[in-house]
Formats: sequence, structure tokens, C-alpha cells
Amino acid sequence: MVRCAADLIARNGVAGTSLGDVLAASGAARGSVYHHFPGGRGQLMDEAVRYAGEELGAELHRARSLPLPAALAAIAEIWRSRLIASDYAAGCPIGAGAQAGGTDPDAAAAGREVFLQWDHLLSARLREDGFDDRHADDLAETILASMQGAVVLCRARHSIEPLDRAVAHLQALTERRAAASDGEPTSEESGGEIGGEQIVG
Repeated sequence: MVRCAADLIARNGVAGTSLGDVLAASGAARGSVYHHFPGGRGQLMDEAVRYAGEELGAELHRARSLPLPAALAAIAEIWRSRLIASDYAAGCPIGAGAQAGGTDPDAAAAGREVFLQWDHLLSARLREDGFDDRHADDLAETILASMQGAVVLCRARHSIEPLDRAVAHLQALTERRAAASDGEPTSEESGGEIGGEQIVG
């Protein structure tokens, strides 16, 4: 039931996911809901968001071992595969949960906690590449926000292009920041030099 609920939340949001929907998708008997979830629908939604967070978080942990550009591509692939497999019907269950504060505060709290865990994971990964604390924290939040926004645009446009563009920009951004952290001048800092030549207008 939890897995089915997480999938339905990714597609329909928390408010759009009823116990009847979960029972129909899972084939479970109605009486089993209150046996396994004495807190009722609210508990089920909370646990579904947390379950999705653990499942997706495990994939983020696997991506962490890769070089940074490849890690970003692997993170994007987590969403790419889900978007394409669902024909853009499924988004991020964590984002859906985090936005449910008006109707499902437990699910919203779960979503916020998962996002915070992901943010810390990304920030720690960036520190491993030599980013200082401030830049690591800023970039982690930028990566998370960019990926989440790209997933929304992909669903709206029925296209994977927003995600592809987002990851390409994030790879370029992290490479520039890494170079700056190593003391290498960016094009702006070097007066617009490209290929060792000064650009004059």
C-alpha cells in the first residue's frame, strides 16, 4: 500500500490521492488500512512520502560515488527514467508531499524533512570536491531547486528537454565554481579572455 500510495502521490499529489485510490491500486482490503495504519489516511500519506524519500535517497547515495559531472547526470537520470516511463504523468512525490501543508501537515513535514536530507547529502558531496561550506550549501540548494523545477516543466511540456538543459547548466556551473575555488580565473575575472586572447570591443 505504501508503494502504491507513493506512486499515486507522484501522479496526483497528496490531496488527489484517496484511500479508495490506494486500495484500488494495491488490491488491499479496506480493513487492512486501519490495521497497518491506525492513524488512517494521514499516516499512510506520511509514510508514503518517507518511503519515496528513502527509495530516491538510496539512488542519490549511489550517485555520490561518481565524479561530480557524472553524479549530476545520474541524479537527473533518476527523474528522467520516471518521467519517461510514466509518459510524464509522475513527478516528484517528495515535492508533492512538501506542498500539502494546507490539507496534510504530516505529509508536508515528511516532504520537508526529506528535502533537508537531500540538501545535506548534496552539500556533503560538494565539500568532497573541495567547495567551501558556503558554496557547497548554495550549490546544493541550487541543484535541488533546479532539478525540482525541471521535473515540473517536463511534465507541463511533455518533454525531457527542460531536465537535459538543467543538468547541462548545473554541470557548467559547478565546473566554474570549482575552478574559482581552485583560484583559476573565470572569463569575467580575466577581463573576458578566451583562448588566451583579450576581447576588446
